Amino acid sequence: MAAIRRDKVFNGAAPGTDTDIFSSDITPAKGSVRSRITIALTTSSVVNLSATDGSTTHTWGLNASAALQAADLYSFEFGTDPALAYNVQIETDGIVEQLLWDDLLELV
Repeated sequence: MAAIRRDKVFNGAAPGTDTDIFSSDITPAKGSVRSRITIALTTSSVVNLSATDGSTTHTWGLNASAALQAADLYSFEFGTDPALAYNVQIETDGIVEQLLWDDLLELV
């Protein structure tokens, strides 16, 4: 498996409660059907994944919508659709210690 780093934040202020963290939505790389985010926060918070087709947006909680503990590192892997664009939100304003978005490619 190969990973393509699509975006990252290190020690960045969250843009606000329930607001997209990445300045631009991420559309999966060609050939990718899965993505992974790795995240650590300074304040405990629920982390959400949003997906849009340009007209309808859905937001889903990660970690069973339970708050991630501050200063712990978490990784989430999930299926993606190249017809959709994705972003990450946190429910509590604070500092994003690290957020990495990787598209995962199967090597054959």
